[in-house]
Amino acid sequence: MIRIILWNALLFFLPFIMAWLWSLWLAKYHPQRETQWRWASYTLIGCVLVIISLTFYRFSSDNPPEGQYVPPHLQNGEVVPGRFE
Repeated sequence: MIRIILWNALLFFLPFIMAWLWSLWLAKYHPQRETQWRWASYTLIGCVLVIISLTFYRFSSDNPPEGQYVPPHLQNGEVVPGRFE
């Protein structure tokens, strides 16, 4: 249970930690404006690609949103993979 709580806390605080590290990097190295724009554009492109990939996965998977998930289980000594019904 503690592992789940710590994992969720890490995922929640990760954007704040990244923003803090970014501000430390900016304060220490004082990069040129072109470098800042390049990093910002890379970040924006990455976010757009994640959104596109999640949207593509949603519409390309054949798992219905209203389907019932059946978890993996043992049947006659063999593992039956999880599936949606």
